Amino acid sequence: MARLSGVFDRTGAVRRPSYWRLLREVSSVFTYRPPLPDSIGLPDGLGHIVLVVPAFLTTDVATRKLRLFLNRCGYRSVGWGLGVNWGPTPRLLVELRRRLAELRNLEGGRVSLVGLSLGGLLVRDMAYDCPDDIRQVITIASTFNLPTASTVEPLLHLSARFYSPTIDVARLASPLPVPSTAIFTRDDGLVAWQSCRTDEESCASVEVKGPHLTICRSPEVLLAVAEKLGSV
Repeated sequence: MARLSGVFDRTGAVRRPSYWRLLREVSSVFTYRPPLPDSIGLPDGLGHIVLVVPAFLTTDVATRKLRLFLNRCGYRSVGWGLGVNWGPTPRLLVELRRRLAELRNLEGGRVSLVGLSLGGLLVRDMAYDCPDDIRQVITIASTFNLPTASTVEPLLHLSARFYSPTIDVARLASPLPVPSTAIFTRDDGLVAWQSCRTDEESCASVEVKGPHLTICRSPEVLLAVAEKLGSV
């Protein structure tokens, strides 16, 4: 499909995760429920607003644990409030930018964005258009170093017919105009982990362990996000 042209590798150069890893992903949803880590010693968020965008086909429920932990660290962490993330549909792109504008007014300055998986592409897309509204961007298990390979590619093709033609795939793979961090895991069973990291000088790549679907529950990830938010 034209709107996903250039997103998925067709040469075999990028290895798709095995379906065994995908099975482990599903299992982790029911079995992996670690407690929140200790926030002692982490930088105080001082009420800074952090907008967290969920992954494809999920809602703010999926990022609840991350937001709860960031709030304990002194941030005002909020969900996107737009229901299911179907991807870059015209409605979601407009409403997400409206949400960003509201939060910037509330903050009285730049806000930080955290995007999980496909949500990471959405926050990166906003950063190109609204750099004056954004302090930093953190992506978690999010593909942007294209092309990629994925075990859920058919689902994305089904949804792509509803996506906005304004999405520029080449731009999504270019450096951001704001500080950014890419958190990735080699245990990823949904997308090729190589496409979720970068060697860009302007973007820090942080490797963690654990599956894609429950990465927002990982204490290691929660700590990494809090530390990065406090470093800018």
